[in-house]
Amino acid sequence: MTLAASGADISIPWASGAAQERVAQIQAATEPGTPADLERALRAVLTHVRTMDDEGLVLYAGTNVMSDAVAAAHDPKVGIRPSLGDPAEKVQPGLEDLEVLEVLTTRAVAATMRARHADARVQSATLGNLAVYAGLTEVGATIASLPRWAGGHFSHHPEGAAGIRGHRVVELPYDPTAYDVDVDALPGFLERERPELIVLGGTVMLFPHRLGRIVDAAKAAGARVLYDASHVAGLLAGERFQDPLADGADVVTFSTYKSYGGPPGGAIATNDPEVAERVFAAVYPGLTADYDAGRFRSLGLAAATLLSDGAAYAARCIDSARALAEALSASGQLVAGASRGFTDSHHVAVVLPEAMTGDWAVGRLARAGIYVSSTHVPSADGPVAALRLGTQELVTRGFGPTDMGEVATLITRALGDGEAPCEVRAEVTALRRRTAR
Repeated sequence: MTLAASGADISIPWASGAAQERVAQIQAATEPGTPADLERALRAVLTHVRTMDDEGLVLYAGTNVMSDAVAAAHDPKVGIRPSLGDPAEKVQPGLEDLEVLEVLTTRAVAATMRARHADARVQSATLGNLAVYAGLTEVGATIASLPRWAGGHFSHHPEGAAGIRGHRVVELPYDPTAYDVDVDALPGFLERERPELIVLGGTVMLFPHRLGRIVDAAKAAGARVLYDASHVAGLLAGERFQDPLADGADVVTFSTYKSYGGPPGGAIATNDPEVAERVFAAVYPGLTADYDAGRFRSLGLAAATLLSDGAAYAARCIDSARALAEALSASGQLVAGASRGFTDSHHVAVVLPEAMTGDWAVGRLARAGIYVSSTHVPSADGPVAALRLGTQELVTRGFGPTDMGEVATLITRALGDGEAPCEVRAEVTALRRRTAR
């Protein structure tokens, strides 16, 4: 955003009319930095917490709630101390104790991925992906990723981190019946396109990748494999989805929140020391100077929780997703993956009727206090609009498979035309308040 001509307000003239109007509306009532301005911000935060955390059902796949212990361990006093460089070789003096925190947290994060090398300094998985691109490929090199309609993240495509590096991005051949890369077409594709890097993992992951055949084809073509586990990292830690590094992926990146249950941030893991050296050098000094070490104790506790309870947590997420999918299907919703049991992960995809747009459905559910996102999923007839649901936050808040029938009923009612979303909202709040957290 930029300062407007008056010098008092910011403006975003490149954005849509709706975005510009919203920015102007927010700024109109107060002056910057005044007590009234700060009070408005505080009220907005409190309302947000009440609406989403205390009264809503958050099924958005890209989020989670930290446990009270993990949240309490985040210490901003630690984060204000610059910490540049490796242990024993810090640029700043007096960081010997902070080195203990860094090493122990990084070791715990590596252990959740069964990796020998890890770096958790990046502030997001997107930056982790950028570090992999920078460490393992030349600027402008060809990389191959999932089509966007099949879950390919924007950081895998030209509009995101891949574009910042000037990469030529080619879309992997895709088999919609398998919800995965077309492994039969892959060798020929790799011979034609010659990508240096194959990027797997997506924003919708109902079923695991068939990594054995994909990795074999990649190695035969001289390509490395990056597995972006941003959404499924908590399931990987619980050994309930797949094990990318054991199955031959060169490097794994992931978000440390979402299913992982830690503070916002990213991490990178690998078992290859050459890959680690090259990618971690891209992290520092390439992409970071200081980083938020204040999140490391919180992250270490989240990793420790997954190491001790990850299998049970992952099972609850998956069992709840399957129960939700079955209940939604029974209520008349078209749920993707029905022929394969709907899902092997914590994700559920609800295919929308042609007359219903994703934005309309997301907005209607939000007015009922149910928070999801729109996406596309593959079908035999091509990509179709869908809702993307994730069970990880509800599970963390105490929900389980037996609660999913009621959740499905509320979703179906909110999407139907028999009653207004506001009429459903009170029951959504009542269900949320019956849970422990």
